[in-house]
This record gives sequence, C-alpha cells and structure tokens, in this order.
Amino acid sequence: MIHEQRTSKRIHGFDGLRAIAFLLVFVSHKAPTALTERYGTAGVWLFFVLSGFLITRILSQSSSEIEAGNTTFFSRLLDFYVHRTLRIFPIYYLFLAVVMALGIFGLMDIGTKGRQLANLFFLSNVYVEYRGWANDLGHLWSLAVEEQFYLFFAPLALALPQRRLPFLCISIIFLSVATHLVLLSRGSWHISFDVNSFVNFGLLGLGGIAGLYADRRLPSWLVSDVAIVVTFCLFLVAPIFMSEPWQYLHLGRISGFAIALLLVQIYQNQQGLASSYLNSRPLREVGVISYGAYLIHPVIHLSGILNFFGIRASFPLWVSMFFELSVTLALAEISWRFLEKPVKGTSDQVLRFATSYASAFRSRIRSAN
Repeated sequence: MIHEQRTSKRIHGFDGLRAIAFLLVFVSHKAPTALTERYGTAGVWLFFVLSGFLITRILSQSSSEIEAGNTTFFSRLLDFYVHRTLRIFPIYYLFLAVVMALGIFGLMDIGTKGRQLANLFFLSNVYVEYRGWANDLGHLWSLAVEEQFYLFFAPLALALPQRRLPFLCISIIFLSVATHLVLLSRGSWHISFDVNSFVNFGLLGLGGIAGLYADRRLPSWLVSDVAIVVTFCLFLVAPIFMSEPWQYLHLGRISGFAIALLLVQIYQNQQGLASSYLNSRPLREVGVISYGAYLIHPVIHLSGILNFFGIRASFPLWVSMFFELSVTLALAEISWRFLEKPVKGTSDQVLRFATSYASAFRSRIRSAN
C-alpha cells in the first residue's frame, strides 16, 4: 500500500481511493457475508492497482535518470529499497511485536511457529495458500504480495530502458493470467486464486501500465466527472453481479481495468468535482493513515476488550463496528504522527549512510581482488 508524504505534490483523489479501499476491507472483516467478502477483495485489488500505478511511475523516472547518465542502477535501486523499507517495516514489525506479546500472554491466537515465521519474512501469502486463513493475521498476505513484487519488479524495471517498461508490465499481466489458468487446470483450491503472488502481480502490472500512460491525454469526455462516476460504479457493481463464488474469483479481476482507467481519469482531472470529493478532508485523512489502519483493524474487537476488563455485554453489530473503526483510526493516526511520518523523514539520512557503506564495501571487494 503506497503512501506519499503529506505535501502539495500528492495526487488529489488518491488518498480518498485508499480510504474507500480500506473501508471495503474493514466491512468485509467486521460484517462477513458472501457479498462483503467480495467487496473486501475488491478493496485489496484497488490497493494493488494503485500501488502499481505509483511504484511504476517512480521507477520509470529513475530509469530515465539512469539512461541520462545522471545516476546509476545500483544507486536508484538502493534508493527505492531504502524508501520502501522505511515506509513499510517500522510499523509492520512493531505490529508483529505487539501481537506476539499478546499471543504469549494468551490474549490472541497468533498461529503456529511456521505462520509466525512467514509473517516475519513477508511470506504469509505462501503460508495461507497452503494452510488457510486460520486467524486474525491472515490479512498480512496482501503486504507479502507487495513486498515480493518490489523485489521482483524493481531490479527489472531499472535494468531495462524506460521505453521497455510497458512491455515489462504487459508481460507481468500475461504471466498473471497464465498462472491463473495453470492453477485452474490443476483444480487448486479457492484460496490460491486469492493470495498467489503471480496471480496478483497482474493487478500491479495493470496499475503500472496506467501509470506509464497517465500523462497521455484522454478524450475530454472520458475524464469528465460523469465518466469518472460511471467508471467507479462499474468497479462497484462487479461484486454484485458476479454473485456466484467462481465468477468473482476467476473473472472479477477484469474490474482491475476499471480501476486502472479510474486512476488515469482522476489523475487527469485534478480540479473536477469527483477528485475534490475524494480529496475531502475526512477521506484524505483516512487515506493517509490507511496503511496503519489496514494493519491494525483485524485485531481490534470490542468483545475482546470488554472481556479483558471482565465486562460481559453484547452490542448491536453497528455499535461494535463503529467502536472498532474509531479505535483503529485513532491508533493509526498515532502511528502516523509518532512513528511512520518521523521515520519516513529520515530517509535521506539513511540513504546517505547506506550509499557510503555500500561504496566502502565494494571498494574492499575490489581491493581484495
């Protein structure tokens, strides 16, 4: 889940989309039904396409700088990984430390040692594919997919000429479709189609295509507010009309094209009503903290909190959801203000240190040879 700094350079509307994606996932976990679960999946797919859009644009710019001779492959790759690490790792491993502590005291099911190791090394999607969801930490699979994509995609994107990046993204989409067909031919169980890395890489690649061509103007009618609303509705109705489990599981990713188009439309219509609404303060603020909120929300349970204090009471579902959403957003805001944002602000210093250390290491290697 990619997040930019809170600056004027942020793309209006994208934080609102992050907020919507998070809320879809939140509802699917707190009020699980066949329909809400499909919408939760749609929320994750929205995150994936948006991540592919932003990451590919970052890497495309770096590739251009490498071709111009202004920097090197190693320098840009190091820069990319330092920024991604500082953005993702601190709150992720703090979250794991907290839930492991809760598990030690018997306050939470954190699964087997194998599952815990998978979470530590961003391999939870692989574990889930073979062992199933099991507990409240199953949602970490999507973060594992994104980390694996960074490791797979970034070196290739920086090694290729910038003009080849569309071909790389299209190849990844074809790889995703091929993987899906192979799993289907093998009769793989439904979870494989949810969490398999290569199946989901196609959504990130689709976002990459949208990001690479976002500056090519679409017809004016296609970037109008009406067209944006229509595209957004197409994305939202897919889970309703694909009501059979196999339909959304195998055909639902086609809605990724609607998401990719939506991103380009919003990017090219920054002053429109749709972008302004998505950039409204409530949605924008939730979008900014959506990574922390996504991490935290599955382990926040009103009943569990009350039981901890010896209170036995039951509440309507909407009360529990409102309470759990409020606590989730409050904790995510604290995380953003006091951990994520300050750590991200140190990226330049960390990068300088990492670069100097890497240069010294390579010098020693050359001297030894």
